[in-house]
Amino acid sequence: MKRVYAILFSLCALVISCGIGNRNSEEQGLRTIDGIPVRTVSIDTMELRDPFIVFDKEEHVYYMTGTGGHMWTSKNLRQWTGPYNILELDTTMWMGSNPTIWAPEIHKFKDKYYYMATFTRPDVIIDRVAGRDIPRRSCQLFVSDRLQGPYKPIVAERPLLRADQPALDATFCDDELGAGYIIYGHEWIQNWDGTVQIIRLSDDFSKQVGEPFVMFTASQNPWSSGVDSLGNKSFSPVMDAPFLFDTEGGKLGILFSTYIDDEYTVGVAYSTMYGLNGPWEIEPEPLLRGKQGHPMLFKDFDGTLVMAVHKDTVINDRHTSVPRLIEMDDQFEKLKVKGNYKF
Repeated sequence: MKRVYAILFSLCALVISCGIGNRNSEEQGLRTIDGIPVRTVSIDTMELRDPFIVFDKEEHVYYMTGTGGHMWTSKNLRQWTGPYNILELDTTMWMGSNPTIWAPEIHKFKDKYYYMATFTRPDVIIDRVAGRDIPRRSCQLFVSDRLQGPYKPIVAERPLLRADQPALDATFCDDELGAGYIIYGHEWIQNWDGTVQIIRLSDDFSKQVGEPFVMFTASQNPWSSGVDSLGNKSFSPVMDAPFLFDTEGGKLGILFSTYIDDEYTVGVAYSTMYGLNGPWEIEPEPLLRGKQGHPMLFKDFDGTLVMAVHKDTVINDRHTSVPRLIEMDDQFEKLKVKGNYKF
């Protein structure tokens, strides 16, 4: 049945490439970007870091965003049409009108869709550590009634998190009482031991409540490797890209990325008491190697669990990154890699 669907979706992709798909996207409320033509490309050749995919069951459409902040659509996960503009930014925002945008995610909570991403404003320096200027970098939330956007800022004039700390790669979760939280990284360039931490949000998601709780740190990872601030061989201080998940076996886990020397790598930690407060234990071996990372999980149209990452590669003699899809197994307590996703 999956193969039959794949054939049908391939035909849909052909229709998209003929122009009908663009009209459909416009009908869905997606907005084109001035000066950038909408095009259809294969996932194997599209240049995109930090891919994040949402499957809309009602429309039977996949939506993907990533670093840069734009959106792409697909019927079959192989051919993607875009880019489309889904964010509303202006000069009054703390990050300015033209910030760098990393690692966006889209989560539905109650009857709203929330877009969260890392924004950097390089002309504002908040600290200097080990001879390095640290720019204003933080995570911000936007909201929309529709998955396709447009997304408007919940708060424009200030960062959601502490302004004196660089934060990145926010992901969303809620507890059994319906309170909203974000899990994010306090970036290693300031503390030299990157952390994964969680903070509760106010009911309107406009600010943090209390102080963040550190779930685990880069130095707790038994297998990472890098260079410390003095140039000595050490653990990698990088700890980013957290993504929370539950296995079918009832285990609560967090995917993350770090380095083994110069190789971007995926790891996983599990809560030993099945709750957000942990304690959290990092698995003794990485989950995925091969210069690929920034993982997230979603299910395709027939319920297959898929992990999306970006893989560092070379296209036309240029170093770049492309999205990669990997089939996963979570039937037992721990997540396992099954192999390349079969379209």
